[in-house]
Amino acid sequence: MSRKVEYTPFLIGLALIGLGLAARRVEPESLRLPEPGGRPDLRNIRSGRDAARAMRDGIAALVPRNLTKSLGRTMILMGGALVAIRALDEIVDEDTAKY
Repeated sequence: MSRKVEYTPFLIGLALIGLGLAARRVEPESLRLPEPGGRPDLRNIRSGRDAARAMRDGIAALVPRNLTKSLGRTMILMGGALVAIRALDEIVDEDTAKY
């Protein structure tokens, strides 16, 4: 049994990969996060400013230095997964597809 091949998911997957690669190369200064100042010393907090600085440094240690790199990596992975799933879906017999 023959079925029509749908190319739109392939094009969307390739577009996601391309946008992800572009996003990883572009690093706008507005999305650059401050560098953490080392491990925050929670014992020497004397004011609200010290508490905010310790919280900022703790959060900055967990997130990437530039948000576009993380977003770009996610777009590349999702685009590649979409292309791979759709390519494998074309190989699988229509009667045995589970989704």
